[in-house]
Amino acid sequence: MAAKLTKGDRARIAAAIAAAEHGTTGTIAVRIVNDKHLDAVEKAKSEFGHIGMHRHEAANAALVLVAPRARQFAVIGDSALHARVGDDFWNQLTIEMRRYFAYDQMADGIVHAVDRLGEQFRAHFSADPRA
Repeated sequence: MAAKLTKGDRARIAAAIAAAEHGTTGTIAVRIVNDKHLDAVEKAKSEFGHIGMHRHEAANAALVLVAPRARQFAVIGDSALHARVGDDFWNQLTIEMRRYFAYDQMADGIVHAVDRLGEQFRAHFSADPRA
């Protein structure tokens, strides 16, 4: 897994996040952690709380955490998001992301995860109260 994101990669990820969140109540954060020894899931849980994502009113925030030096990643979501998508979504997303990371396509894997989260936001968490 490549350890660095270029300025262009960061811009692509930011644009993907904006598109995924647009018209929804969902929110996404991406964190790259350069620690070599960690448990990505535990670090994601810690980071989720540290940056206050658990305080998102709709309880549908998601965090994508990638630790390239540890060759690990995690995607976690708050309670309302998890209740809507279930374990199958998270398991499938992990498989899909792993394919990108296996070929050192870290930015593409992150953008893919963000896009898939956006699909779920649009399906379940429209910002339009009439939807």
